[in-house]
Amino acid sequence: MSPPGAAGPPSGSTAPTALLLAAASGLAIGATFSPHGGPVVPFLAFAPLAASLSLTARDVSAPPLAPFAQGFTAAAVAHGIGLYWMVPSLSWRTPLAVPTYLLVLLLIGVVAGAACGAATFLHSRKGWPLALALAACWTGFEWLAARVPWVPYAWLNAGSSLAWHPALAAGAEVFGARFLTFWTVAAGACLAALPVPRGPWSRRLRGPSPVRRAEPRTIALISLLLALPALAGQIRQAGLDSPRNAGVLAEVAVVQPGRAGGDLDRWLDPLREQAGIRPFVAAVFPERFLGVPGPELARSAGALRTDILIGALDAEPLADSPDTLWYNAAFVQPAAGPAPPPYRKARLVPGLEATGVWPAAGRPLPNRGYAVGRDPRPLMLGGHPTGVMICYDSAFEATARTLVRGGAEWLAVISNDDWLDPGRPFRTTWAYWQHATHGRLRAIENRVSVIQVGATGYSFAVSPAGQGAPYALEPGVEGVAVLTAAPRHGTTLFTRTGDLLGVVCFAVFMAGAIGGAMPNVMLKLHL
Repeated sequence: MSPPGAAGPPSGSTAPTALLLAAASGLAIGATFSPHGGPVVPFLAFAPLAASLSLTARDVSAPPLAPFAQGFTAAAVAHGIGLYWMVPSLSWRTPLAVPTYLLVLLLIGVVAGAACGAATFLHSRKGWPLALALAACWTGFEWLAARVPWVPYAWLNAGSSLAWHPALAAGAEVFGARFLTFWTVAAGACLAALPVPRGPWSRRLRGPSPVRRAEPRTIALISLLLALPALAGQIRQAGLDSPRNAGVLAEVAVVQPGRAGGDLDRWLDPLREQAGIRPFVAAVFPERFLGVPGPELARSAGALRTDILIGALDAEPLADSPDTLWYNAAFVQPAAGPAPPPYRKARLVPGLEATGVWPAAGRPLPNRGYAVGRDPRPLMLGGHPTGVMICYDSAFEATARTLVRGGAEWLAVISNDDWLDPGRPFRTTWAYWQHATHGRLRAIENRVSVIQVGATGYSFAVSPAGQGAPYALEPGVEGVAVLTAAPRHGTTLFTRTGDLLGVVCFAVFMAGAIGGAMPNVMLKLHL
């Protein structure tokens, strides 16, 4: 990595190359948002972006907004690839599908651009290693995106595909999924610091300086960065996979109806048949399987002699108002006895599920969507405290952590996951795989079993070790499967402390962003 302030290429010559490198990073990062990313690409994806920022930092005449443009390009290309499914999934619901998709990419690109600007400032002005600055600022950008009021975005994050390779994702139980972002970004940036071989592109990447030999310190840093977490993860995974950690906490039947909604009575006989083959203590149905639950829910639980967890709507009349708050909720109906209060979805999908009642001129407007659930608590299901999450909830580490800290012995995720036009032939998109990735991350972070059931898929179980088949039933088919929730073995550091790494990285990001913007502000104010 070149020292900050080193002489660089002539003015303007780096811009096209830097943007092409940023776009190449976007393509690689986008590949990690798919089932085809594998365990290697996440560690390579950020190398071109780091090279582009390093190139710009050496060009003393580069425009001040060049790092912003490179970060914007990388993020917009990556998330444009990863979120391609938004267009077909929304187009049959609203004519605003394409504008919504483009707006999401614009917002993500702006914040990512600010992160790259902050990283360049910390590197070129404060002497931070670019690998550390970029990893911290990019991680801080993703932490911020998940906490933007009204439109929180936590769907796609760098390094999250490592959840499908649990030995590589083991660090998430210490620092959370943010560690995977930090690790993969830093690794890619370190790889970009290696010398460039001679060739047609070498002068553009190096500038006029001669080819440098890699310093032993750089090689050692890269080796440690890549090897230590991977080696520690392998050791940890071997312990988790040992026979002494095997066991069964609960056997759970999941119902995948093959479409949104359904008839509860239709599934009684298949569940009875399954119980004769492999007994279970609870039956789980997807999100919004019912409208408003009625007496048939208690009758069905009694007929099956087992608890039922099912998605439905919950209503809360407002005092002194004719309006009603509606919640996207999950109900537990015991085999005998009254039902406890339901779990109400805490993380609503921006733009699709809306939020409660909006006051105007001192009066509430009619509710156009769902209200936000508060204070999530485990529900007793099959004799075990169970943390229930609904669809988008599982993308947020704080929701799962709150439930586990509240005593949940395993996590259940119920989802609609029926995004495409039901009038057309069924087909899967990357969204199914992306949603399943979140369930695996939550299992590894808290070392707790996760069972997810979707209306059309993926329905699956993940052990506390992060192991489990991609799905128990083929996506799009209807059927019943019995899945195992394994027992927890202790409480992880992440469960105890939360996303401290994300908070620290956000602070670094903001410090770099403010520090980089201040000279321009003072110049405009003639100070």
